[in-house]
Amino acid sequence: MAGQPARVDSRVDVWTVVGLALLLLPLLTMAHELMGHALACVATGHQPSQLGAYYVECSGTGGWSRRLVAMAGTSMDVLLACLGFLLWHRANRPLARLVGWIVFTVKGMVAAGYWMFSGVTNLGDWGPAAGGGIGPLPWPWAWRLLLFGVGLVAYIAVTRKAITMMAAMLGGGSAAQRTQRTVAMTLYIVGGVAAVLVSLFNPLGIFITLVSAVASSFGGTAGLFNVAYARPRERPPTDFAVGRHLSLVVAGAAMTIAFAVILGPTITLG
Repeated sequence: MAGQPARVDSRVDVWTVVGLALLLLPLLTMAHELMGHALACVATGHQPSQLGAYYVECSGTGGWSRRLVAMAGTSMDVLLACLGFLLWHRANRPLARLVGWIVFTVKGMVAAGYWMFSGVTNLGDWGPAAGGGIGPLPWPWAWRLLLFGVGLVAYIAVTRKAITMMAAMLGGGSAAQRTQRTVAMTLYIVGGVAAVLVSLFNPLGIFITLVSAVASSFGGTAGLFNVAYARPRERPPTDFAVGRHLSLVVAGAAMTIAFAVILGPTITLG
């Protein structure tokens, strides 16, 4: 009716979130492995011998070169999280802000989660004991406690920031809470299931699936549960609308399939 204010509402199409998850998460994983580990391998004067969806084998490294290659993947995650935050902060369109939020949240959680994971298990890129990713170092238990502590503090900070950013986008009200839950849980489930399915193509067996795919997806982004069910302080609703983009769904499906077919079975070099 004339004179009534226009309805302000927050809504994000679930299929668009599915498409973004299938498109962005493989790209972010490749950035970790290829732009992180593989590029550092080449920069230290070595040649990657295997390129997989969730691992890179850099032959002949030792000492500091091995440590630099090991740390490069998570360092790339931190860089991407910062770039995602900048995109979110500067973008005006809802879809671009949502992309920035996804990049910041996923990469920030994965980086912090990796430090906690290596601290607890002594496995992966940041294991400080003999045979670990960045080892050997003296007093490995002390390093593991430090890694876990830093990772825990960083993970809590990233999760809280992701909740604050989401509230700034969606505002308050029941519609915003439903949208928040839809975005966070769709990203978690689709990303985790896709990562596990892709990892099943690897030639090294279930170990890679559990340590890399499951740990980095279902484990690393578990903070999305906190985002989904957080109850932010009351604030007015915002007009944040992301409609259905079927092109993103198609592009996401194509990207995930290509990721699985090309890097899933591992590329052997040399």
